Amino acid sequence: MSTLGKILTVLVVLVSIAVGVLVTSEVVLRENWRQRYEEEVRLFNKALEQRDTAFKQRDETKGKWDADAALKQQQIETLSNQVALLTGTNTTLRGENENQEKRLQELAEQLKGLNESLAKEVAQRDAWRKERDDARKEKDDLLTMYTQLEEKHRAALADLQNCKENLRQTAEQLAAAESRLEYITRTYPQVKPPEEVPAVPITKIQGLVTKADNEARVAEINLGADDGVVKGMKFFVYNTGENKYLATLLVNMVSQNSAAGELSVIRGSVKVNDHVTNRFE
Repeated sequence: MSTLGKILTVLVVLVSIAVGVLVTSEVVLRENWRQRYEEEVRLFNKALEQRDTAFKQRDETKGKWDADAALKQQQIETLSNQVALLTGTNTTLRGENENQEKRLQELAEQLKGLNESLAKEVAQRDAWRKERDDARKEKDDLLTMYTQLEEKHRAALADLQNCKENLRQTAEQLAAAESRLEYITRTYPQVKPPEEVPAVPITKIQGLVTKADNEARVAEINLGADDGVVKGMKFFVYNTGENKYLATLLVNMVSQNSAAGELSVIRGSVKVNDHVTNRFE
């Protein structure tokens, strides 16, 4: 039963008591007024006690209601604050989400630009690499040509040195022959020198080394009298693979198809199958 119902019940009881008292007083007043009075006082006091009990219960109930209402109000305020906080947080998060979406769009555009720039740089790098590779190939080709030219130059210098040496030896031999001829002419005036005849043109002869002894400085070639080789003829020994002059061979033994002689003006080791020629064109 609610407190309001209890209060109404108490009031009804009080009214009933009062009515009962009035009726009883009218009926019994004449017989025993003191007894009735005491009974009425007792009943009245009891009614007062019931009223006080009802008021106390009402106040306790009201206090509980007030406490519950205050607690509920506090909870409402707390929830309202939380709702406001969550609403603000939600608004902030929405704003941040919008900012992040905008930032993502900007980053996507920047990434697109970076990809295009990277593609251009990659293409430019590939072009530079190709240009570098072409330059390296050209450098290697030029270096090979330079090496070959340098080898030919060294061979030419060796040939020139050999020719100078041959010329020096020939000049010495000529000087010795002229000195000997002058001595003979002066000592034997009756001896007349032979008439000078035109020199026979030298035909270029080429062959290979068949035997070689570098320590003894001798070598044999596959050219002989049938090829026009005569004693005293000189051959230049060279290596075609290295394009290098090796030595000079002075023939002192000749057969039909071979010849042998001494090696001089040595610039390298003479081996079998090295080439020989009596002149360089």
